[in-house]
Amino acid sequence: MGAEDEVGVDTVAADRSGTETATLAERYAGISTSFQTELSQLSEASCNEMPVANSALDYCADVVGQLTALQAHTSTLGTSAVAGAAAARRADGEIGTGLGSVYAA
Repeated sequence: MGAEDEVGVDTVAADRSGTETATLAERYAGISTSFQTELSQLSEASCNEMPVANSALDYCADVVGQLTALQAHTSTLGTSAVAGAAAARRADGEIGTGLGSVYAA
């Protein structure tokens, strides 16, 4: 919502939220890569204990899959928020133009 005396969408806040969400999605990609590196090192260090090495790799694959899905959802959310802000901005402009012509008559 806009300020107390306005009706509509705060497009500046929506843009900011969408951009922050997209940035968060990029961070999930970095977390995923770091996690894979750490678990690979754990698996290599545990090569004499195959159950530990295999479990570390299985766990890594599961978590990386979840992080990848989370990144995709977050990226879509950010893109949708920015697109929604743009649509609201266009609608506000069109409504303002329409009302201006009604009151000008």
